Order: sequence, then structure tokens, then C-alpha cells
Amino acid sequence: MYFSPYCVGPAECSSGCLATGHDHNGADFYNNGRLVSPQELFLGDAKYWKNKQCQALDAGDGEYVIEADLQDCGSKLMVIGNNLIYSNNLILSPVVGSLGITRATGAVVPVSCHYKRVHTVSSTVQQHPPSVSISSEFAMGSSPFSLRLKTDDWSAEKYSNTVYLGDPLHLEVSYSGLDQRKLFIDLCVATLTADSTSVPRYCFIENHGCFVDARDGGLNSVFKPRSTTSSLQFQFDAFLFQDDLRNTIFVTCEVKATRQLWKSSPTNKVCNYINSSWKNVDGLDGVCQCCKGVCSKLTSKDDICDTLTLGPFIVIPRK
Repeated sequence: MYFSPYCVGPAECSSGCLATGHDHNGADFYNNGRLVSPQELFLGDAKYWKNKQCQALDAGDGEYVIEADLQDCGSKLMVIGNNLIYSNNLILSPVVGSLGITRATGAVVPVSCHYKRVHTVSSTVQQHPPSVSISSEFAMGSSPFSLRLKTDDWSAEKYSNTVYLGDPLHLEVSYSGLDQRKLFIDLCVATLTADSTSVPRYCFIENHGCFVDARDGGLNSVFKPRSTTSSLQFQFDAFLFQDDLRNTIFVTCEVKATRQLWKSSPTNKVCNYINSSWKNVDGLDGVCQCCKGVCSKLTSKDDICDTLTLGPFIVIPRK
């Protein structure tokens, strides 16, 4: 079984994936005649670079190899359907010369390792949390909410977490409780890690359902018309944070299900920004006018609320 790495340069990369991961890379990383040093290639973020198993070794014949366990070097486990996906980044960090200059730019190559969930790679695999993490309000697995990545035509769940920069991400939030309720999304943020309070962070839905990314340049950012009252579908274009080598994005949404099946309000709304004005998917566009400022923070005690995180999405800079 093999990784699916995406090289930032034209040089070829190949990776093997077993209970221990093997990452093979050519010394001519950019295929421009400049050979990188094995001391410039690492698996995972900088805090893991002192670990020998996370650093490249010279394998001869112009190739370097990194050999590490699947859980080492900060690898992340994502469970999508019946698939276990271990993901990490291969980092090229050029050595700065004695005069403080470097003749190469840094690079990040996403690598991932895919297994069917029924195939146990190690004794601890099944103990990892799922790709959608649930807040402490509900025991793991008992939340009535779900957050899923969908295919481009919205017909099925999408099992790949890789997306090209600028391509749309299609997401669906659903409520599956036994009682009849209407689903709303209060807030959604994108971050580089699973911690939704980490920096940098980008809030693309806020103010109890205002899709502000459309106002701020997201040409394809939109809530779709409802198919049911208990679900919402929305999309936005994949992006990267400027001046950060990491290309993983996590999406965290604060969601709620209300008994107010028919009534829209400043706290229960689904607002798109279309042609320089706010439109409510459920009608009554006037409730969206507070998107220009601060909407009411009052919520009903009858609401069922939760926080969902989905990721990581690996954003590839170019095709």
C-alpha cells in the first residue's frame, strides 16, 4: 500500500505505507540540478525534527528515505466512512548559509496513508477519535449532529480529504434526533489545527448564520436551498493561510437544532450575501440585516447545541 504524495516541484516522490511508513525522495528535489541535503528534509512540524525517525537518511543512488511509525512525527488520523487515513507533511527546510542566504525555497509535500477500517494496522488504531470530533456536551458517538464532506453533486459522502486550492469544498451538517427540529449553523471557523481557538483562524460563517466569506471575496460561498429542515448544505472555495507552510485546514462549526420549525429570527437564520445584499434561505430577508453589525446573542433554552470539527483537509497549491 502506498502514499499519494503531491510534490511541489517536478521531481518525483514516492512513498510506501505499511505498519511503518517509508517516504522515498530524490536528492534533486526540484529537478533543477541542486541536490538538497538529507538534513533539510523532515516529516512533520519543526517540533519533531530532533527525532531521528522524522529526519531523512541517505539511501544511496541519489535517494533519501524517512522511516517512521504511522503515529510518529505528528501524523494525524482521520476516519472517513470505512477508511483510516494517516496524514502528514514532508517538509523541505533549506539550510541557511554562513552569510545568511539560501538558494532554495522551503516546501511542503502532503503525504497520506489509506487503510480500510476493517484492517487493523496496530492495536491502538480503533481507539483514535473519528474525523468529526464532538464537544463534551455529548458522549463520543452519541451526538445527534454530523458534519460531512460531500461530492461535487451532493449525492454522496466524499472520502478523500485532498482538495486543490480554489476548488469548492461541499459540506453538509445534519441533525438526526428523534424529535422534529430545524437545523441552524451559528458559526464556522477554519484553522490550521483541530483547535478552533488557534491562530491563525478565519471565521467564514458568523453572527448566527451570516455567510460572511461571500462578502469578503468568496465567490462560490453559499448556503444551498434546504432539502430538509434537519440539514444544511454549504460550500466555499479551499484556501491557504498566507505566509504559513502548512497546508492543512480544519473546519469547526457551532450548530443547533431548534423547535422553531417555521420562524426565522436574528438568531435563527441562514443568510447568503448575493449581489451586495443579504438573503435568507428560509425567507424573511429582514432578519439578515443584522449581519451588517452584531446580531442578538439571545438563544432558546430548548435549543440542542453542539460543536463539530472536520479535518484535516489537505489543500494542494496547484494541479
